[in-house]
Amino acid sequence: MEVAIWGAGAVGLGLASALARPTSRVRLLVRDPETRRRLADEGLRRSGRFGRIDVPPDWLRLESDARALADGPPDFLLVCTKAFQGPSVAEALAPLAPALAATSLVLCQNGWGNEAPFLAFWPGERLYHARVITGFQRRASNAVDVTAHAAPIALGSLTGADPEHVAPLAARITEGGLPAETTVDMHGVLWAKMLYNCALNPLGALAGRRYGELAEDPHTRALLEAVVGEIFAVLESAEVCVAWPDAAAWLETFYRDLLPPTAAHESSMLQDLRAGRRTEIEALCGAVERLGARHGVATPTVSALAALVRQAERRLERGA
Repeated sequence: MEVAIWGAGAVGLGLASALARPTSRVRLLVRDPETRRRLADEGLRRSGRFGRIDVPPDWLRLESDARALADGPPDFLLVCTKAFQGPSVAEALAPLAPALAATSLVLCQNGWGNEAPFLAFWPGERLYHARVITGFQRRASNAVDVTAHAAPIALGSLTGADPEHVAPLAARITEGGLPAETTVDMHGVLWAKMLYNCALNPLGALAGRRYGELAEDPHTRALLEAVVGEIFAVLESAEVCVAWPDAAAWLETFYRDLLPPTAAHESSMLQDLRAGRRTEIEALCGAVERLGARHGVATPTVSALAALVRQAERRLERGA
């Protein structure tokens, strides 16, 4: 099995650390020269929740140009960029699609609706999503730390692709030390993560607090629960099914099972704002707002948090 990964951020490096093998190098599309240099010289290091893994440089095949993917197409191409980078990835990938006729595309991104720019040229029967609810944090350009893990990585499709096709990929990720599985309910799985992300990510970014602290404080806890209630109202109106009948049932699972193993994690949105980077607010709260508007459901708390994150982004852009 040959796997290529587009994006060498925290998630891309984390997955590469689980997929690399001495007999089957992982191909990493790396644009940043410093990251490429350190990976080539020192290899890749993973630490944290699942122990330490050191991937030697010769287990990696580093590419700087996407066109190299057409030279020996991979079995699986994992897109591990930020959600807002999806359209630019799709634009670069579209001319290569005919040469990648045997490749399955796996979108490993936060948010909802990330497949939209790819569907114009990529067949649905070879298009998959990955729900990654493991917290990865880059410690260096070639080092990633697993800071949280709430559930196995889930691989499946929103477009009718056979989930059994990605079973070998899930098995290889698991063998590399990160639990992974397939699912036939990708809609429900992705919206379950949307609930988790929308409840914690923007609030954690704005408050500057870890996930566990958000639940301990009564004020942020109330906002968290309001977000969940609004999302369930949107899902009910949009006739989207998840594994919980209502917000109260999800919150029970959240406080009992999901939050404890991720309590010490800082949201990726907080990390982005601290680093002066654009956030994924549009793929998260923005997606909830748009779906709510389409079905006539108000989302005042979700919208307020989204507006504050957008304002924080604009302030960073102005350098204020």
